[in-house]
Amino acid sequence: MFPDLVAHYLSGRVELSTPVTSHKRLIEGVHLSRHNTSPYDGGLFHQSPLLLILFRALHLLPDLFTNIVYVAVDAAIALTLARLAAVKAEKSKANSGGRVPGEIRFVCTPSAIATMYLFNPLTVATTLAKSTIVFSHLAIVSALYSGIVGLTNQAIIFTAVAAHLSLYPAVLIAPIALMAAVSQSKAQHRWLVGDIGLTLAKFALVAGALHYVFAAMFGTQYFMATVDFTLRAADLQPNVGLFWYFFIEIFDEFRPFFFVVFQLTALAFAVPVSWRFRDDPLFAGTMLVGIISALKSYPSWGDLSLFLGLLPLFEELAKYLQYSFLSANLLMYGVGLAPVFWHLWIELGTGNANFFYAATLVYVFGQITLLFDLGGAKLRRELDIHHPETRTRTVIQE
Repeated sequence: MFPDLVAHYLSGRVELSTPVTSHKRLIEGVHLSRHNTSPYDGGLFHQSPLLLILFRALHLLPDLFTNIVYVAVDAAIALTLARLAAVKAEKSKANSGGRVPGEIRFVCTPSAIATMYLFNPLTVATTLAKSTIVFSHLAIVSALYSGIVGLTNQAIIFTAVAAHLSLYPAVLIAPIALMAAVSQSKAQHRWLVGDIGLTLAKFALVAGALHYVFAAMFGTQYFMATVDFTLRAADLQPNVGLFWYFFIEIFDEFRPFFFVVFQLTALAFAVPVSWRFRDDPLFAGTMLVGIISALKSYPSWGDLSLFLGLLPLFEELAKYLQYSFLSANLLMYGVGLAPVFWHLWIELGTGNANFFYAATLVYVFGQITLLFDLGGAKLRRELDIHHPETRTRTVIQE
């Protein structure tokens, strides 16, 4: 199912495998755990106990079953995206006030959305590399789907699981809370605030319960080796993010300050983005997924594959995008140049770290450009809905 040479090569690529998603490190952790040694005592294993428990069971079976699990997770993500598309289409059809008068829309079918995700080269490469980020992605899309159909408690559980798997998805509780408020109460504003507070309290309770269980099983070392490790970006192995090169070059005395700045940049968008797009929490969640992909401490191409998989849900925004050509080219250049510059730097020795970091800057800038363009497209369409007379006018913000 997975050609061994291809899978082995891709699993070692820094663009696909990071210290917190590496399948090789996970197998090492499982091996230590099976020999009654805590995998969190050393500096090798930094993944969630949930994955450790799952792969301890899979380790007893032939490797084929591990491959099947990765394929099944990808299929489940694609199926959930298709179901999300179907629910969104139904809600859009029922909400006649959410359309631009005279608008002719191209409808992207749920099966097409699932197919685009599955056959995205970044998705295929991530699965071949056996990056454990796919388990976090499954929890994320399951949380968004549960939230939009009104299964609030289920959405909270999936969000807490995603947060334990990858930390940053914890910010998705903000749009999940808005979905819960909309589904549970469409009446007065005071009830809306109460529903949001209740959802946040439930999330804290579930996340705290998971932490208590894992601490009882593996000790508090697991927290230091996972959450604290991610927040401090303790392993500065090169990846497609912004952290590693900056913190290699910076003086040690300034590191704590800039760690706080960088992490707040990634996490602080949860409330303002969710509140600005409170009328469409699914869109707010998609924007946050894109922000996480660009600004987290250990990103990979797999993070971008999920963001791109969610974009076709909003096909009505396609005609409002102004910089789609620029964004697409930046992302393609970033993805294409990273392996080339890595080869020049590490394998040939004719380049240096600046080469590879330049490719990551292009890659991240492409994502940020796409995020700004997507947010602008959403705001412009909202303006056209509420003020149809402005459709042919250029909006200039002073």
